Amino acid sequence: MNQDQLTTLLRTLLQFGGGIAVGRGWIDADTATALTGALVTLLVTAWGLYVRRNAGLVASAAALPAVKTILADPATAHAVPSAKVRPPA
Repeated sequence: MNQDQLTTLLRTLLQFGGGIAVGRGWIDADTATALTGALVTLLVTAWGLYVRRNAGLVASAAALPAVKTILADPATAHAVPSAKVRPPA
């Protein structure tokens, strides 16, 4: 799942939940909108930080068919489940 798909899914789920909360009178529409925006921003930021960690970047590169071998530090090489990624000899 890429970041755009994640953002769309989160926004839709939060709007659905906000609609239920507004319909039941727990919060007003402005609060639901503010909460949805804040939560989507925080969650997408956390997702972006997670996928851009060293192991995530190396895993993305290893998934490319044109990449044959990646030499990475031992910690990163062991964190990425790919035969293309290995520590230096």
